Amino acid sequence: MTYIVGLDIGGTFTDVSAVSVDTGTIYTAKARSTPWDLIEGLVEGIGLVAEQAGLTAEELLARTEKFAHGTTQTSNVVFTWVGAKTGLITTRGFADEILIMRARGRVAGLGLADRRQLRATQKPPQIVPRHLIAEAAERIDHRGRVLAELTRTEAERVVRELLDQGVESIAVSLLWGHENPRHELLIEEVVNELAPGLHVSLGHRLARVAGEYERASTAVINAFVAPTVEHYLERLVDRMADLKLDAPLLVLQASGGVNSAEETIPIKTIESGPAAGMVAVKALMDTVGYDNVIATDVGGTTFKVGLLVGGQWSVTQETIINQYSLLIPMIDLVSIGSGGGSIAWVDDTRLRIGPLSAGGDPGPACYGWGGTQPTVTDADLVLGFLNPDRFLSGRLTLSREKAEAAIKEHVADPLFGGDIVKAAAGIRHIVDSQMGDLVRKATIERGHDPRDFALIAYGGAGPLHASGYSRGIGVQTILVPQAATGFSAYGAAASDIQHSINRSVRSDLLDDPAALARAYHELDREARALVEKQNVSPSRISSSRWAEMRYERQLHDVRVQAKDVPDEQVSDGLRDAFIERYQALYGRSSTLPNAQPQLLRIGVDVVGAIAKPTVHEYGLQGEDPGAAAAGSRKVFWPELMEWVETPIYDGTALRPGNLLAGAAIIEQPGTTIVVPPGATSVVDRFGNNIINLATGGSK
Repeated sequence: MTYIVGLDIGGTFTDVSAVSVDTGTIYTAKARSTPWDLIEGLVEGIGLVAEQAGLTAEELLARTEKFAHGTTQTSNVVFTWVGAKTGLITTRGFADEILIMRARGRVAGLGLADRRQLRATQKPPQIVPRHLIAEAAERIDHRGRVLAELTRTEAERVVRELLDQGVESIAVSLLWGHENPRHELLIEEVVNELAPGLHVSLGHRLARVAGEYERASTAVINAFVAPTVEHYLERLVDRMADLKLDAPLLVLQASGGVNSAEETIPIKTIESGPAAGMVAVKALMDTVGYDNVIATDVGGTTFKVGLLVGGQWSVTQETIINQYSLLIPMIDLVSIGSGGGSIAWVDDTRLRIGPLSAGGDPGPACYGWGGTQPTVTDADLVLGFLNPDRFLSGRLTLSREKAEAAIKEHVADPLFGGDIVKAAAGIRHIVDSQMGDLVRKATIERGHDPRDFALIAYGGAGPLHASGYSRGIGVQTILVPQAATGFSAYGAAASDIQHSINRSVRSDLLDDPAALARAYHELDREARALVEKQNVSPSRISSSRWAEMRYERQLHDVRVQAKDVPDEQVSDGLRDAFIERYQALYGRSSTLPNAQPQLLRIGVDVVGAIAKPTVHEYGLQGEDPGAAAAGSRKVFWPELMEWVETPIYDGTALRPGNLLAGAAIIEQPGTTIVVPPGATSVVDRFGNNIINLATGGSK
């Protein structure tokens, strides 16, 4: 028997999913994340999931044919600003571009409320201080023509200038270097000669697009995180080899694909865990049959929302992380600092939740790990939604006493006259409202009607709060997947090898279909070679083309999928695709017959299909859930503002076809599913719990 193993390291817990290739059985486990050494928590999680399969960790890994890993290591480095001492080499006269940040660094990526308080905003910390920026005497123009040659002597001078100051990593981003990379390549050659083994990030390799600040920012952040991430991956490869893993170690990318550890570009792994969740959503929805889905992931520190529209997610080519611009492809997700570990606090006379989190160290007060601040998890325990004896499959007993003490001191006494239950209900209500607002932002503000979507809830706290944050937005159906608690880890296991390459182009290229087709073929060949390098058969490789376009004088681009047409029709195909997409976004009357679109960027996504788990289908076994009944307990339902004796069900004993009515609680290993009053829940043929809110649960 062989297995496919996926892992996702979160801020609070590390999730591991192992799927039997032979039977389709899914094993999931949660281990405490260990930020001081992420590998410790990962190894513990592998051991726990192996135990479920009746194996040792070594036996499981020896039988593993695919091992895919999503990590927070890159995010940790960026968000804590603890990375390598980094230097930057740029064109003479452009040293300050990374510091000026297009004059938007103080507000980039901030929410509307923060932007309104402009005097209180600040630029992010400088990754590269001014004295670690070296200027090279060279110049290339916008068509890639060399105006001032970079001599080897000059290249050695700027490299030595940084080496003499003890840099640990170097970023190189020259003006128009993406049009002609020869000067950047010369600097890399010199670095390799003068300081073998020192990391070098070249702007043109990371992003072949116009925008000198964005390209430099991407190169700098990659250089900043690379030594830490590469060292971590080297240690992980060695540790897994010690545990008898023979399969290659694959690393999740923010775009939803995986690459081998050796081929991984560190910055492209940022936010790879949430991307893996979207991969899992698409894999499941392709089987279950939902085309329009709101994906919601609630972990210990954050709440993330993504959309599948027509069965496809959208990808953004530029994102902002910690106020810095990054030119990397990422699945389009929005998030806020709301999760199970989010801290409840009082601001004058108002109750606030997050964005600070207790994380996994010290964790919520009820964990007994040293935390004293009240969190969402503490409130859920006090209200009766959580079983203190079954948390983490019984490996951690929650302390109601410590949860009540934390809520009383910090919330109940200041705001609720000492009423701990009302304070806990307030915490749950506010966090659900915050998450519901984000769902609205991801749907209604983007022109989508939530009533046309099903909502899928995963992560450790997603099923626990889904009925709350779905309330009032019009969603009628909530789907809780069989492996909800480790769904992102399952997504890692379901990912394919992927390489995406794109480049800026001149707008007049749209008028030359032969040249445009050649440009696409060049990108396709390069991306296919990278996929084939990872031992993927050419017969299992597919590619798709896309473009970013807009009308003249517009500021925002529209991404369109290129139509599968002969080369001589590629330009007309793009024009037609643009008009169709533009009208879909802005209405049929938004385009003019004689208006000509501009072509800004072209790209290809090349996918190499590799082993992945299959979704197992079961036979229906009747509606009666009696065999799964596990007693009852009092639960305080905030929507009713009263205690209700609520039936409890063992989720592992529910069978396809079982139907139950809310109010009810379903306890599964690693998560708890809340079926609100007036709603119903049924187990479908794939082991998922489908909650129907239409009968009153959303009101």
